[in-house]
Amino acid sequence: MYRFLLLALVVWLPVTFAASESKRETLVIANSKAWKPFSFINQKGEPDGILVDYWREYSRVTGTPVRFLLLDWEESLQAVNDGRADVHSGLLWSLSRDEFLDYSQPIMTIDTQLFVSRDLLNVDMVELLSGKHPFLLGVVQGGFEHSFVKRNYPQINTVAYSNNAEMISAAFDGDIDAFVADLQVANFYFSTTQGTHQFSGVQHLYSGVLRPAVAEGNNALLLQLARGIAKINTEAKHRIFSRWMYIETVYPNYLVPTLSALAIIAIFSYLVLLRMTVRAKTRELELANRELKHLSETDQLTGLGNRYHFYSQFTQRVTRADTVCVMLLDIDDFKQINDTYGHQVGDAVIQAVGAKIKHIVEKHHLTGRIGGEEFAVVCSDFTVEQAKRLADTLCDSIRRLVIFDDGSKVTISLGCAYYLRSNQEISLSHADNLMYQAKANGKNQWNFKLIDGMPAKSTTPKSDSINSREIS
Repeated sequence: MYRFLLLALVVWLPVTFAASESKRETLVIANSKAWKPFSFINQKGEPDGILVDYWREYSRVTGTPVRFLLLDWEESLQAVNDGRADVHSGLLWSLSRDEFLDYSQPIMTIDTQLFVSRDLLNVDMVELLSGKHPFLLGVVQGGFEHSFVKRNYPQINTVAYSNNAEMISAAFDGDIDAFVADLQVANFYFSTTQGTHQFSGVQHLYSGVLRPAVAEGNNALLLQLARGIAKINTEAKHRIFSRWMYIETVYPNYLVPTLSALAIIAIFSYLVLLRMTVRAKTRELELANRELKHLSETDQLTGLGNRYHFYSQFTQRVTRADTVCVMLLDIDDFKQINDTYGHQVGDAVIQAVGAKIKHIVEKHHLTGRIGGEEFAVVCSDFTVEQAKRLADTLCDSIRRLVIFDDGSKVTISLGCAYYLRSNQEISLSHADNLMYQAKANGKNQWNFKLIDGMPAKSTTPKSDSINSREIS
């Protein structure tokens, strides 16, 4: 009898598992229909490209069906935002996109360059990019390069196209004098289109990491993607990238005519060229410094300020306000989360908590991830009621996050120190002590303390008792 039951169980379990797998919902993956070689519709009318192959591999290793929705670039972003698509297969992070998207793990790095017609090769790049030499620059509407050019070179006349294919076709037809494109994209078109020698890559603009993205707040899907991406091994990635990266690099093909010209010019012309080069490098250095400053101040996992940026801003924030509210919050039992679900899921939890803090706390306040699973918030000119309300909202909202398939909840312990005077010594110590008291009292709660810093001649500072409230 027992053997019969055991045999039935052995047969039933795989069948049940297979049935549950077959019921997995299809993931709709969005991207551009003309972003060769990353994503495009081929001559057979089928989705193709690096990112299409990547997500097909994701489907293979996870058993999750996928369907591709390839559109013009800007519409592909909107498709994720309005729910027509579940995932954007890969794009760069930007502040404007971070308003409505949450990002997953990196896929690959891309390099973006400025390509100009051979008629402009003799023009000084500083003069060209300053707008003193009029020309038409092509960009993809809604693409990262579009916002990059508008932000860094607002004086340049741009023409926006729906996708890369239309833009590069316009360049080859002579409708525009230059365009901005990823090096891999330009190489693909240069190698597969006749008569493309009239354009050359003359300046590297930026490098970035392609990451998949989902609609903001979809933490369950972020967790699902993190688990699936972790199953795609290095060999599979190399096979996918190698299939599409066979094209011969053409950067920078302007060097040969440039070096030939330098060989015959006079010393005076050489000095002029040297001066132009110094100016161009200075401009590049300024742009690089701005990008490095942003990167050095930002926690890459959550998009909040990092520990360095938080502490560098802390002193001036707490000394120029009448009242200061300092909060310290820590994810409860985070080590257990890592041990139970793995570090990929742990990162997804940190991302979700960081996104929730970013959504709730207004931008003009100071926020930061100051430790592995520890976050801090500083609010100036807050009332006591506002401080308590914010502490309660943070605890309650994070507890409501839907992340784990088994119904487990993410909770935090929060300490909130409220200072009535900003001329006293303010640090994280009060908030830190309150946070640990919240943990000692059972976690999943916040502690509040009012600290009235009196003038130096006063004998006894006043403070109210600790107000601890548990979110049930």
